[in-house]
Amino acid sequence: MGLGDEISIPCTVKQGPFEEERLVSFETLDGAVAGFVSPTDLKQIDRDRWVVRAVVTNLKGDVVTVRVRGSFFTTNGLATIRREMALAA
Repeated sequence: MGLGDEISIPCTVKQGPFEEERLVSFETLDGAVAGFVSPTDLKQIDRDRWVVRAVVTNLKGDVVTVRVRGSFFTTNGLATIRREMALAA
């Protein structure tokens, strides 16, 4: 994993208020983050498991900073997660 790499983060997904967006939430080191993303940035792993696409912006030990495209309630799309949460895209 390196800077600029595309990764996937486990998340929960619900229908957003518009057809072209989904409400997602995922865990970060600072707590849960929720917001709206495009369905094109989501992948369904199985019936109940989803991941959201993110791009690595910083690496420091076992901490990864990522940018998730979308409109979030408590962040500008930047999130800090543990390395083990970052899955291959």
